[in-house]
Amino acid sequence: MAATEHQSAPDTGQKRSVGRPRHYDEATERELVFDAGYRVLRDHGDTGLTIADVLAEAGVSTRSFYRHFASKDELLCAMFNRDAERSAARLDSRLASATSPLQAVQLWIDGIFGFKVGQRAERLNVLGSLTISRAEGAAAVIERSQTLLIAPLATAIAAGAADGTFTTTQPAADAEMVAAVVFHGAGLVSPHLGTTPHPTARDEVLSFCLRALGVPA
Repeated sequence: MAATEHQSAPDTGQKRSVGRPRHYDEATERELVFDAGYRVLRDHGDTGLTIADVLAEAGVSTRSFYRHFASKDELLCAMFNRDAERSAARLDSRLASATSPLQAVQLWIDGIFGFKVGQRAERLNVLGSLTISRAEGAAAVIERSQTLLIAPLATAIAAGAADGTFTTTQPAADAEMVAAVVFHGAGLVSPHLGTTPHPTARDEVLSFCLRALGVPA
């Protein structure tokens, strides 16, 4: 009997890969790198983070990394900046529910102290590590993050000055001073970064700041 023109290839039990390796859109790819950078920084500390570790954790290529970031320092600054923007947005949303400038200031202080609770505390401690302060461009990023966080407070104090709630004649400057006291009391500045605030710290800071703004005890 004549042989057939086409014969099936023998089954070797091996599966042939189909298509190309999975790719992500740029937004997803960037988020994968962000999240991987955070995990590597958390697990290896400020001296152990490398681009190779971030790539392995994120599951993306070197080309994917450099499509978004020019260096490890740029990634770290971008991570810090992203968290600052998200924190500022949460504060804005929180203060939007206030019915008075006085309540808005109280909500802002509560929001800042809330950074030291639960997962936010862990993330803050990781991103506030020495890696960030040593990264090129970190000073500008930290300054911008403080500006973003203080902006809702400055708006609330200005509104209180306008309606007579507060006696300040320099709401912008007073917002900077109030923020400095709150950041310190909440343990958000060195050398207290990473420490848990004293249980009465929030009440003491709130009382001091309201008195400084001219609110009767």
